[in-house]
Amino acid sequence: MKPYGYTELLEDVLKLTALYSEKVSVEIIGKSVKGRLLPLIKSGKGKRKLLMVGAVHGREFVSAAFLMRSVGELLSEAEISHASLYVVPMLNPDGVETALLKGSELFKNNANNVNLNANFPFFFEKVPKSRQGGGFAASEPETKALIRLCEKERFSSALALHARGNCIFWRDEGNKEILGDFELAKRFEKECGFELISSTKKAEDYSGGFENWFRCRYKRPALCVELVKDEEISFSDMCQNFEDAVIWSKTKNLLKTYIN
Repeated sequence: MKPYGYTELLEDVLKLTALYSEKVSVEIIGKSVKGRLLPLIKSGKGKRKLLMVGAVHGREFVSAAFLMRSVGELLSEAEISHASLYVVPMLNPDGVETALLKGSELFKNNANNVNLNANFPFFFEKVPKSRQGGGFAASEPETKALIRLCEKERFSSALALHARGNCIFWRDEGNKEILGDFELAKRFEKECGFELISSTKKAEDYSGGFENWFRCRYKRPALCVELVKDEEISFSDMCQNFEDAVIWSKTKNLLKTYIN
């Protein structure tokens, strides 16, 4: 597998719409700083609206590859009838392209050098400068696009895929317990075996985060799943060995678990 960048994403989006035109639709929810499109893939007829977001950080392009393959395999088997799935596979295409161009996972921000996962309007005043959350909350076009989508659709829950840790973040002390959060987290733990991290305590760590903002705004579950092991998989390995990087044998049914 070659590195999964913006071009590969657009190619896969076109393939999905060609293969499953009756099952899937695609919308553009906005553009990145550099004008790259932010596709949204929609499928399903159920009342529960479920959101999945990938590549919030540029260096985590593997989460976009994971989402596109997972959606493709899911659609090849059956039509989604008991839920409606909404997938934003690559929120930060500018960051992805920069990370791949430099061949380094040091780069995670967008083209304005803002960490999108510290740019959402939730305890934004607590975001430390070291997290590079931007000059003000929702300053970035990518952040605005995702907020608009959430405001429009009012999802039942949200899932953000990141890349390091083989673990699941599912609660923070700013929001406390959200109805259904533990049950959803346990379902993913049972499926892929990833560790459930205890409630994030420091505002400096959860402030400005997408899933944290979502919990606060809608009082509904939002989880962060870290797909790739810490340091055991190099940036080069993530580029070349997709299945090993995301432990596909354990994570391949993540979408099925989510919609069931």
